[in-house]
Formats: sequence, structure tokens, C-alpha cells
Amino acid sequence: VWLVNVLFAIVCLAFYGAETQDLVLQNLENGVYLVLLKVLLCVDLIFTFPVVFSSGRQILENAILGGVDRNGNENVAGNENDIATNQEEEGESTSLTLALSRGAITTTAVGTCYGLSQIGGFGVVANLIGGVAQGTLAFIVPPAIAITLKRRENKGRLDVAHELPQWLIAIFGGAVVSSVTYFTFSEAMN
Repeated sequence: VWLVNVLFAIVCLAFYGAETQDLVLQNLENGVYLVLLKVLLCVDLIFTFPVVFSSGRQILENAILGGVDRNGNENVAGNENDIATNQEEEGESTSLTLALSRGAITTTAVGTCYGLSQIGGFGVVANLIGGVAQGTLAFIVPPAIAITLKRRENKGRLDVAHELPQWLIAIFGGAVVSSVTYFTFSEAMN
């Protein structure tokens, strides 16, 4: 995938040179080809968005509602059958409350996605979300994992020789994420 992206960038640069836009479709003139590409991108988004959105919604539900299964029962350590509930009266009200809670979470998440889509253009949103995600995954998460594993290995003892470089990388990552956020917002405001 990386190679295909690099080749695509090289081809675009070869065709348009310094005139290459952030959103490559802006380089194309109005016509049938551009309309067809936009329609295909919309079809792609119609099928892609629910897949990506579903996992994010599930993470939000688990974080906000805790370990609750579809029937409103607490899911303790994955054992749904360990907790007995009154299925008639209590079960119906719990199910309604759970459905309303899930609806509120979904509505808020869709509203957030819509709000992000209104920011100055796709390039700005892609820079913001992509830059923050990549900076976090590249420079913050790996050192955090390494520090946690080293502390488990050392039974909680501090290992300065191992942890100091990891902390420095994480601090650098924080600076990268902060600068991406700052420059993206300053670009969006102009």
C-alpha cells in the first residue's frame, strides 16, 4: 500500500508539478471524468464510513456504559450468565434506558463527525486526524508500552537507563502532535 501511495504521489507530481493541490481532485478540470471520480468516492464513503464508525462507536459505548451486554446485564469478565436479572419489569426498563443511551452516544458521534466535516476542507481534517494519530502511534504509544513492560519485568522498580530514552521519545511525540495540531488549526483559520 505504501508503494502504491508513493507511486501515485510521483505520478501526480510529474503531471502537475508545483501546481499539485492538497486534494488531487482539485487539479482536474470540470468534466465527466471528475464527476465520475466524485461519484465513486461517495459510493466508497457510503460503504467505508459505517465500518470505521462502528468500531469507534463500540469503543465509546464500552468506555461510557461499561461492560453492559445487549440486554442491559453487566458483563463481568465476559460471563453474561453469572448475573441474574428480573427479565420482565426491570429488563424492559433497562433495555429502554440502554437503547436511549446508545442512541445518544451514536447521535453525538455522528454530530461530531459532521462537525469535523465542516472544517475548511478534507485536507485540513485529514492533516489534523492523520497527524495526531500517526504522531501518537509512532512516538507516544511505543515508549509507553516499553516503559510498562520494563516495569513489569523489574517488578515495579524504576530503570532510569531504559526509561529516560523512552520518555524523551514520548516528549518528542507530544511536541510533534502539538505542532501538527497548531499548524493545522492555523492553516484552517486562514
